[in-house]
Amino acid sequence: METAELLSLVAFILAMLCGLITFVMLIVLGRTRMKEIDKYIYGHEFEHDSIFFQMARLPQYISVFASRWFAKRTGQLEFYEHFDKKFKRPFLVAYMIVILGVLLMALSWVITEYYT
Repeated sequence: METAELLSLVAFILAMLCGLITFVMLIVLGRTRMKEIDKYIYGHEFEHDSIFFQMARLPQYISVFASRWFAKRTGQLEFYEHFDKKFKRPFLVAYMIVILGVLLMALSWVITEYYT
């Protein structure tokens, strides 16, 4: 096996690992912290919250938690300020892991296309 193929394989496996870690974090966040956010925004918890619905809401919450400027621009500044930094941190960590996984996937593709 050539060095480029090996590097591509390692980057791909690491990208899949990032995806798995993010999926587990999504399940944990969906069962704990998203319920608190739903109670704050909507006034109640969703009884039968599916993983797909959580996947759709996670980017929305991350975008508001990531930047005070974005929260102010979208009119969700009160939502941003209601939760403390300790509460927001797992959402931002999940976002960073997703970005790392996407970058590793792109790196794997570039190595496969141009160096093998």
